[in-house]
Amino acid sequence: MLATRTGPGTVVSLEIDPCIAAQARRNLDGLGLDPLVITGDGEQGPADGLCDRIVATASVRRILRAWLEQLGPGGVLLAPLDSPFGCDLLVRLTGAGGTAARGHFVAKVEFMRFRGQRTPRPYAELGWPETASVEHWQELQVEAGLRGQQILDPSPPRATRTGHRPASR
Repeated sequence: MLATRTGPGTVVSLEIDPCIAAQARRNLDGLGLDPLVITGDGEQGPADGLCDRIVATASVRRILRAWLEQLGPGGVLLAPLDSPFGCDLLVRLTGAGGTAARGHFVAKVEFMRFRGQRTPRPYAELGWPETASVEHWQELQVEAGLRGQQILDPSPPRATRTGHRPASR
């Protein structure tokens, strides 16, 4: 669908499984579409050079550095991000130049994880504040850069997921 909107030679798709990549090429060819289908690991990023858009169709526990390095200034990254709420949250980040991006969550979603992202990690290590709550997921802001990702909760202090109120800021 994206290839029909953006025109010839503008879409690159990565698929880690060679059989699925080959089938995708055949299917797209049969439709007269010509996106470049690469057999490769999406965790390594979509292409050489800068991208205007990166759309991930597998979830991550953290925003990948390779994606940030390939996202051009003003470019948009959409990716399902693991959350402590029992679902993934679709994050929309805008490239801020260099390897930085900022944005917010736009939807609750569920996607299969990238293979290299399947090992559970404590959410605090992934930049999630203790005050984050499922009732307020739309208020959370996301910053990603060389030092990792940070989920920012701009709302007033409230009880943490463990029921304790954080100390005043």
